[in-house]
Amino acid sequence: MPLEFRATNDLSQPLICEITDFLDSQETSHLFQFPQWNVTGARFALLRESGKIRWFCTFGTHRPLGSSLPWMRAVVADRGPVCDDCALWQAATAELIEQMRCERFTYFDAIPDWLETPERSPENRLRDSGWQERGGQRTSLRLDLTKSEDEIFANFRKNSRYEVRRAERMNVSVVPGSTDAEIEEFLTLHSRLAARKGFAAESPEDLRGALRWLTTADSRGALLLACIENQVYGGAVIGRAGRRCWYVWGAAEKHENFNVGHILQWRALLWAKSHGCNEYDFGGYTPGATSGPAWFKAGFGGSVVHFVRPHRMVIRRGYYRAIDLIFRMRELSKPAWAARRTARDLLATNAPAEE
Repeated sequence: MPLEFRATNDLSQPLICEITDFLDSQETSHLFQFPQWNVTGARFALLRESGKIRWFCTFGTHRPLGSSLPWMRAVVADRGPVCDDCALWQAATAELIEQMRCERFTYFDAIPDWLETPERSPENRLRDSGWQERGGQRTSLRLDLTKSEDEIFANFRKNSRYEVRRAERMNVSVVPGSTDAEIEEFLTLHSRLAARKGFAAESPEDLRGALRWLTTADSRGALLLACIENQVYGGAVIGRAGRRCWYVWGAAEKHENFNVGHILQWRALLWAKSHGCNEYDFGGYTPGATSGPAWFKAGFGGSVVHFVRPHRMVIRRGYYRAIDLIFRMRELSKPAWAARRTARDLLATNAPAEE
């Protein structure tokens, strides 16, 4: 089962179009796996059968222990590899791991966007193949967009409907942004939010690359900016893969007279529906929350979905035991306040537009 390996500068436009068509055809696809997402240092692997792409993976490499031990390297595939066929996914991913073994990587982390359902439990098959579960349950909230706009709006929480209408009465406009100046305006809002909430924002260069792709590719996504009297108060980044649209990032400044997040989400839902999407994914979600981002997202309706947990395949066990030991020693020597901050930083992802 020979895989094809590519680097960013080795992706021709016809090949990018071929990969894009494949990813749009897969139910388990995600925006983060598209090569145009343009994450620094990304690599790509694909498998063909009868000339057609059947499996694809965007993956990155990193050094778990930093520059102090640079020979200890790991691989992570965020929301990948992508392949709806579970058996083929396992066979092709095993081939990728063998290549990583030849390149002397220590472990491989896979985070496919597979739903966990009572009828289908891919985790059991992964466990039987030697994969280790990493981290807790991944959960999101998905909204059915096949209903009419009036039906969708009527299912909002009363407070959410009120906030949307109040922003409309105040003539808050939501416009798509695409210029460099508009992208920089959103990046500024995002960095301010990161500072307020105490989480590490994504690389500005990676954000710029993703935003340029989403805002220039036909019907792929949008940067929506909420403005009043030419002043930008918030923004939301959304993107599409196949018939599903994701809320990716949001950031806003608080205003005493209206809530930016509600009008942004409503217009994001309308954008998704008008571009042929039948489902909207709000991103990370905590079921049962009574405050914060999860409570805000639940105000728009939707159904909770559970994903397969991240899984790790250890490739070089000796090195992996050393990494695990060093991490444990670091945790034991870390002050209590630093441990609490690290936990908060890990949880503070996908910041909501209403904040």
